[in-house]
Amino acid sequence: MHERTMRAVARGLFVACCAGPTCVTLLIILVMWSPWYHRRCVLATEAALALQTGLDVRIGSLERISPTTWQLGDVQLRDNETKQSIGRVRIVSWVQEDNRTVVRLSQPEIRAEFLNDVWDLVHDRFLCRPEHTLNPIRLAADDLTIQSAHSQITIRDLDGTILPDEKQVTAMLSCMLAGERPDIEPMEIEITRRRDEGLPRTTVSLRTGELNAPLAWLAGYHTAFEKLGGDATFHGAAKLTQVPSRDRGGNAGLEWMLDLSSARIENIDLARMTEFLPHRLAGQASLQLNRCQIVPGGMVDVDGVIQVAGGYISASLLPRLAEDLGCQLTTAVPEDFQFDLIAIDFDLYDGKLAMEGLCNGQRGFEKMPPGTMLCAGGQPIVVTGPQQIAATQLMRLFAAPHSVSVPVSGQTLEMLWLLQPPRGPLTLNDTVGGIPGVPRFGESGHPVNEDPPRISGRISGFQSAPAPNGTPPQRAYW
Repeated sequence: MHERTMRAVARGLFVACCAGPTCVTLLIILVMWSPWYHRRCVLATEAALALQTGLDVRIGSLERISPTTWQLGDVQLRDNETKQSIGRVRIVSWVQEDNRTVVRLSQPEIRAEFLNDVWDLVHDRFLCRPEHTLNPIRLAADDLTIQSAHSQITIRDLDGTILPDEKQVTAMLSCMLAGERPDIEPMEIEITRRRDEGLPRTTVSLRTGELNAPLAWLAGYHTAFEKLGGDATFHGAAKLTQVPSRDRGGNAGLEWMLDLSSARIENIDLARMTEFLPHRLAGQASLQLNRCQIVPGGMVDVDGVIQVAGGYISASLLPRLAEDLGCQLTTAVPEDFQFDLIAIDFDLYDGKLAMEGLCNGQRGFEKMPPGTMLCAGGQPIVVTGPQQIAATQLMRLFAAPHSVSVPVSGQTLEMLWLLQPPRGPLTLNDTVGGIPGVPRFGESGHPVNEDPPRISGRISGFQSAPAPNGTPPQRAYW
């Protein structure tokens, strides 16, 4: 080969095998370092996470630390429709190895009113989809904060694992409350999704260990927790299980069964619970549940003890205890008074309620007669009777004075959403099909305007744009 030809071939090989790939590599590096490419990666990651979670995900920064490690900064989770903030995470580290995934969350925050969305994310979009749980997953979080309108709680040392199996997938979490001793037993949560039966079902178990879990942070999730007061705590075990059921049409389905056996709720604020009731109580109550299994609309089996060590009670409640619950009053009390102790053992099963006063079994009250449920000034005030009563009688204590009697049965419960009781007392001139616009008068002769506005018999259709001459548009009616 001629020398000139050899030099040309050498130059071509140098360009093709060295200079060309080097330039392409440098170009790729420059493109990957550009803000345009980084923004495209962030948008692609947000779209992928939104598709998997069903939420609106916003990422502040994205960095690939190693071929198997991604780091996301300032991750915000919002409702996909309302765009309300559900929570945020300062840093998310995602490590994908051969057969294992490790996720680490740094300072995550969750709003309590959106805990149901978090449950749907974990349960419906993750545990119920086998393609997401093919490999084990490890989850760790530092300083998880759950915020509500009234308070917040910080959870530290959260450690979780998801272990898939052929017939089920199990998620296990353990955590501690901020401020607690590091040597006490942590709180544990276990979620199991079984697929080995006809209908897949889920079981959720909670064990507080040595902790007294505060309930105030759940106030934003459900108003029932708000009524317990800001100092209420939960100790023991709780279990939610999906059990087979059938509707009235005979169709098979699943219902949640709540099991709170051996659980204890302390520091219940009775003043907060009875704030809007006709009879008031004030004091700190504790509830010990010896047996508690509840299926909404089905089985109810609850046995426990209620204790209130000192407080105030409305005198109007005493006659209702005697008339509605069959209790015995030892003396007449004309006005509200301060009591020493309330102690009641109750058993609710099959629509029947049995109660027994336990004041004589408490230290310092041994001289009280058997069956005493309320005592004041060293004397018994209310004594429980031996008979069982219908559980619905208890509702009379919480009913307003103008409440009406409603025949309740399995057939009529489904009608209460339509045939609701009146919001105020009925007067003599209340008639069916009253004419809107005609004033109503109470027993004193004064007009009554407390009823909600009646819906007109004619429903307006869509209103068109104003006419050019300024005349009002014509309305169409159904």
